Amino acid sequence: MLHILWLIIKWILILLGILIGLIFLILLLLLFCPIRYRGKIKKDRTDSLRKIHATGEVSWLLHIISAQVFWEQGVLKTKICFLGIPLEKIKNLFRKKKEPRALSNSGNQNAKKQTESSRSHEKTSKSENQNDTAELQMSEPQEDTVEDINEILENVIMEPISISEEISEESEDEKKLRTKIADLILNIVGRIKTAVGKLFRIVQNFLGIPKRILKKIQSLALTIRNFCDKINRWKEFLDHPRTREALSFLWKNAKKLIYHVFPTRITGKITFGNEDPAVTGMVLAVLGMTIPFHKNKIEAAPLFDDENVLEGEILLKGRIYGIVVLKTAAELYFNKNIKYVIHRWRHKEVKHGERE
Repeated sequence: MLHILWLIIKWILILLGILIGLIFLILLLLLFCPIRYRGKIKKDRTDSLRKIHATGEVSWLLHIISAQVFWEQGVLKTKICFLGIPLEKIKNLFRKKKEPRALSNSGNQNAKKQTESSRSHEKTSKSENQNDTAELQMSEPQEDTVEDINEILENVIMEPISISEEISEESEDEKKLRTKIADLILNIVGRIKTAVGKLFRIVQNFLGIPKRILKKIQSLALTIRNFCDKINRWKEFLDHPRTREALSFLWKNAKKLIYHVFPTRITGKITFGNEDPAVTGMVLAVLGMTIPFHKNKIEAAPLFDDENVLEGEILLKGRIYGIVVLKTAAELYFNKNIKYVIHRWRHKEVKHGERE
């Protein structure tokens, strides 16, 4: 027994070691195997900007996993590949294998539906026969109900006759006079109420004008005071030495990360021109400002021929290491000054001198 238990524990430990080794290998690949990208932009000498051809590709682990993007004539297309095979083809292969199984299942379902439909027809025929017998039984007349109906009709006919005799005793002229007098009284009372209400509202509005003016002045004063307080808080927050150190540290790491992510190789040539020579000169000046980024590897050829021209081709390549991104994130997370800034941002009402 002990020997068998020892073998089971041994195999469990071997499997756990293999799983831990695979996880460690995947982490190492994510950190030290770079994500490579490249792109290409091409524009022929045409009037429309839609005829730009652009392609981009992102790959990882020696192109085992890759994603491609194409832009042609205003249409965007994407393609994801595994070992150079698009995922659409892999999905189609799995679908073809599942189709014969689905057909066999559909045949069985049709047979079941036919049997169920035959059973339902039999049930409906039986229920119809039962309903016919019930209707025949209900159609037989009952003598007791006829006598009750005759008594109710006699009572209904005698009641309106007695009511009409009582109403005829009162004269119609007296009713008309009473209704006219009541209408006049109601109209007079309603007009008096409306007039009094209007006067009361006018007086109330006139007396409430100074109160409204005071409220508006107080609200304006409060808004101005709150705005000034916010400006002072932001000024104190930004002028604090720890916030300055945090911002400088953040800017240094951001520059390093941008320099790492920026393409390592850029080449190309651009030919451009405009009807106005001043515009071409301005564009050339702007392109000259980008020389520190591509290190003068993109040739710019301006044309002063009084026509609108734009053509060229640009190629770029780069890579991103996961270890660099993780390192910068860890440095930012464990920096005390950045933690202080985050704490101050969450607790804005606390002053700088209270918690440092």
